[in-house]
Amino acid sequence: MIVKRLSEIVPERVGDFKRWYFSRAEPGHELSVRFIEVDGIVTPHTHYTEETIFYIEGRGLARVGEREVRIMPGTMLVVPPGTVHSTIREGNEPLRYLAIFVGNPDL
Repeated sequence: MIVKRLSEIVPERVGDFKRWYFSRAEPGHELSVRFIEVDGIVTPHTHYTEETIFYIEGRGLARVGEREVRIMPGTMLVVPPGTVHSTIREGNEPLRYLAIFVGNPDL
């Protein structure tokens, strides 16, 4: 069993966002879960695994491939492997979401 609390995890700062690793898809545990807080833009990038994104707070715009989607709390996106995607915060409040992967997206 794995038990983690956001308040006990040291975040990693990357550009305009911070991420907290709840799990990293290690041997014997295939799920990778990150909590993300965006202050501006998550620049366009890809992963070799599918990514499910669930937006918790804030508003913005997600670009997935050629599509743009308005995001708000309760929005879920599933990004296919190898698809270029990015997130742009709108307004003054942080944009917060969970990024969920089966497998390690950093390989």
